[in-house]
This record gives sequence, structure tokens and C-alpha cells, in this order.
Amino acid sequence: MPLSRRIIFFSVVFGILILFQYLCYSTFKNYLKRKNLYNNKIWKFLTIFPFVYFNLPFLYLIIVRKNFTTLPDIVFDLFIVPFYIFQGAIVFIGLFLLIGKLIKLPVSLPVFVLSKFSYFKDKIEKLKSKKEVKQIDNSRRKFVTGLTMAVSGYAFLGAGYGVLKKNDYKITNFDLPIKNLPDEFKGKTIALITDIHSGPYMSKELMSEYVDVLNSLKTDYIVIAGDITNTDRNEIIPFADSFKNLKANKGIYATLGNHDYFSDPEYIADYIKGDTPVTLLRNESVLLTENGKSILLSGMEDVRDSNVQFTPKLQENYLTTKNSENELLIKNNLSVESTPKILIYHKPYFIDLMSKDNYDLVLTGHTHGGQVVLLNFGGVNLSLAATVSPYISGLYTVNNSKMYVSRGLGSVALPLRLNCPPDIAVFKLT
Repeated sequence: MPLSRRIIFFSVVFGILILFQYLCYSTFKNYLKRKNLYNNKIWKFLTIFPFVYFNLPFLYLIIVRKNFTTLPDIVFDLFIVPFYIFQGAIVFIGLFLLIGKLIKLPVSLPVFVLSKFSYFKDKIEKLKSKKEVKQIDNSRRKFVTGLTMAVSGYAFLGAGYGVLKKNDYKITNFDLPIKNLPDEFKGKTIALITDIHSGPYMSKELMSEYVDVLNSLKTDYIVIAGDITNTDRNEIIPFADSFKNLKANKGIYATLGNHDYFSDPEYIADYIKGDTPVTLLRNESVLLTENGKSILLSGMEDVRDSNVQFTPKLQENYLTTKNSENELLIKNNLSVESTPKILIYHKPYFIDLMSKDNYDLVLTGHTHGGQVVLLNFGGVNLSLAATVSPYISGLYTVNNSKMYVSRGLGSVALPLRLNCPPDIAVFKLT
């Protein structure tokens, strides 16, 4: 990632975290003042200490410039894990407090402005001094305080659970009918993983554990649908050290995701090609062949942006991929219309377009399934990912195409997952 963009990115991230921390700190401080406790040195210390102590790891990242996965286990468990939990909880609580202030804004802002004028200030003070108004205000404060305490408790419990359980993966098996599938491919299996995010929250040791799990599945094919690294090109080194041991009966294929473009995609691509058994498809296609019968597998490259726009560069990538498919099919005297086609692409946002080109299966990720899902019941996914796209996680059917959106293995922003375990999907072709 260029230095200027890196500065902007981290400035925005830290700016949001500081805002949430300030809201939490000032709210707790005001509560202690109302209870006449803030002048007590012990309470004052307990108010300030967490916001100092649990920001020290940020200084470590900035000064030492090494991620937390390199720390000794005892330091990580006793210091970094509580840091993750605290920061995760602060985001939840800060967001709750911010929403509350925004709801109050239409009333509080005019009152604030009018109170700057002596005439209106006297009127406002008289209104506040009335017994009925005081009773309403006290009742409101008690309700808000109780609700804030409940939300805070849920936030710390949820963040703790999400951090401690963030690596508890789930393997899901699917029988997947494919139109015109040759008999030679019936029963063949494909394992899908995405969003590894080798880096601050994904260590070499953890990636090696995932490699062992994938190897134990003994699938015919393994597919990695992007975001292999997080933000730094050197993150590909621990990935390669782990995934050089990955095994599949027939082949391993991958594409790059938007995070792989945050630093140096060419370096990352060359490292994957030279040091792992992974075949990287960069707007390219290959034929998977069994006893003279074939299906088409294509990999479309992503771009750096995370948004849902089908940009000119994505249009170019898509056109290059389709041209590669057609040339390969024609060269091998295969029918463009009836040959089964599988596409690997990092984002799920463009399935409406891709389904018109008759892909039988599109394998994607990017959303992390929401990563932090406040509610996941009856098809309702309450998460930030749900505000962007209806395609969040699981298997979808659009026109005649099926698309699977993986929850991924890694995490970004904060190393926690709530109601959204890491995902290994295994498809049995039928």
C-alpha cells in the first residue's frame, strides 16, 4: 500500500477508534460525577487506566512495526487477547452511544444553540427546574444508564466470546447438481476457502493448522478465492511456508482478492507460483479433464477497491476471462454452451451479471459472512455486510447459476467473529 494511502487508512481507523473511546470515557466519567465518585482517586484511576493500558499495543505496532502473532504465547494470551476484547467492546459501546447522540441531536442541538442567548437560557433553566420535568429527566437517565450498562455487558461478553472463538471453524458439505456434468466428474469434490488474511491476526502456525484440516479432507480440488494477504506483501511468506504443504488429489487453484492489491500483487503472485503448489488464475482458464471429458475452471482477478461498483478495470478483467474461456473451449473443440463452467472470483456482488453468462457455479468470499453478526436467524443477517449486498454467506441461486459466498477464515479490523465461524465448504459434484 502506498505511504499516502497507508497514512489515510490508519488515520481514519484510529480516528474512529478514538471517537468511540472518547464517548465511552466521557460517558463513564459523567456517570461517576453524578454519583459524586469522580473526585475519589481510586475511581479516577480506574476510569483512566483501561484507556491508557489497552492502547499501548497500538504503540507497539507503530514503533516496532511487527504484528502480534510474533509475540510469545504468554504475552499474547495475557496482554493481546484482553486488548482485542477491550477494543471490540469499545466499538460496540461507542457505536451505541453515538447512535443515541444522533437520535437526541434534533432536540439537543436547538437547545444548545438557544442556551447561548440569555433570554432563552433563563427560559430553559426555568423549564428544567420544574418538578415534573426533573422527574421525567431522572426517569430518562435511569433508563438510559440501565440500557447502557446492559449493552456494555453484552458488548464485553460478545467481544470476549468472539475473540476466543474466532478460529473455531465449521466444515459444511454440499451435494451440488451441475447441468451437463460428465459422469467422470460425478462425485468429485471441491474444497473452498477464502479470506485467509495472512498477517496481524493470522499466524503461520494457525495457517498450518488449516492446511492439516484441508489435507485431511482429501478432496479432489481446493480453491482459494482471494485475500490471501492482508496489507503487506511480506505476509505472503508465512502463507507460503504453511501452504507449501497443501495437498489435493487433482489440483489447487486460487485468485487474488482486493486485499492482495493493497501492497504488491505481482510480488505476491510470483511468490505463490514459485513456492506453493497453488495454480494462480489471473483472468485465466484451465480445463479440468477426466478420461477425456472436461469442465472449465476460470479465475477472475479482483481490484483494490472494496465497493460494489463494476469498475472499468473489473469490466476489463471480466472480458479477458471470458475471452480466455472461449479460446480454450474452441481450441479443444468443446461446446461453449454445454461445457460446465466454474468461476472463482473474490466478491459476490456481480452474480446477476455473471449468471447471464451461464456459469454453473461461482465461488466467492470477501464479506466474511458479516464477521460480527448481531442477529442471524431465519435468513436475517444483521451485520455491516448486509447493508452492502444481499449476498452475505452461503449458497445462492440466481437465474441458472449457483453461487457460494464463503465466510472466510481470517478477520479484518478486529480479530473477532460473532455468530459467524470461519468457513470451509466442501462441494460434491452431482
